Amino acid sequence: MIIDFHTHAFPDVVAEKAIPKLSGIGGITPFGDGTLSSLLSRMDEWRVDRAVILNIATNPKQQTNVNNFAIEVNSSQDRLYALGSLNPYSENIKEEARRLADAGIRGVKIHPDYMGVLVDDPKFDAVYEACIDNGLFVVTHSGWDFISPDLIHCTPERILNVLTRYPELKFVAAHMGACRLWDDVERLLIGKNLWIETSLAPLMELDPVKCARMINNHDPEKILFGSDFPWYSMKLEREYVDLLGLSCELTRKIYSENAIKLLGEK
Repeated sequence: MIIDFHTHAFPDVVAEKAIPKLSGIGGITPFGDGTLSSLLSRMDEWRVDRAVILNIATNPKQQTNVNNFAIEVNSSQDRLYALGSLNPYSENIKEEARRLADAGIRGVKIHPDYMGVLVDDPKFDAVYEACIDNGLFVVTHSGWDFISPDLIHCTPERILNVLTRYPELKFVAAHMGACRLWDDVERLLIGKNLWIETSLAPLMELDPVKCARMINNHDPEKILFGSDFPWYSMKLEREYVDLLGLSCELTRKIYSENAIKLLGEK
């Protein structure tokens, strides 16, 4: 089984505007149009069994609608598992975390760059505490992002600050711990109490030798497969992972077993 732990999809009316806008800002040609049907079609084409959709409430006004979409997807799609999102500026973080948990959502996505808050800023404390209280894990964009190239809101150093303050928090750092900051990831985060996932490693030219070393030195139960579709190809991401020379047991964990444990069976 293959589970892509890092994908994006939107309601059709939102995807129609969001994908061209983001594609233009980042100078990236997407591999899909951002709709659920596009995601499912590519999953069939590239033999991916299930996918996790990471939703982002970039401002407090979006939070309810974003989470409504996540709950709807999660209840209506057998192959898709949507996460919610909590915005640090929201006035009802605790209530929304409880609503997500009651609806069967197991985690939330944050994006410090889009939210304009450093990942270890006290403004995020209410989010982390609500997630701990409600058994939700946190997935964060980490490292460089085209939306904020001159100020990286989630560095390995700042992630380590969060882990130190909240050791009980289940924390997933996307893009192999921090996009383009892999020397610092290897120095500060590998072996620590967090999950990392593979998305964009080949696109951002992470040396496969370094990637394999990072994976082999990390907790084998805390590595996940992700692509960041539609911004990258699930097929190309799989080819990259397959060429890392990992053991069969570790490869199985990365492709599905670790994700199943973190998500729980749907």
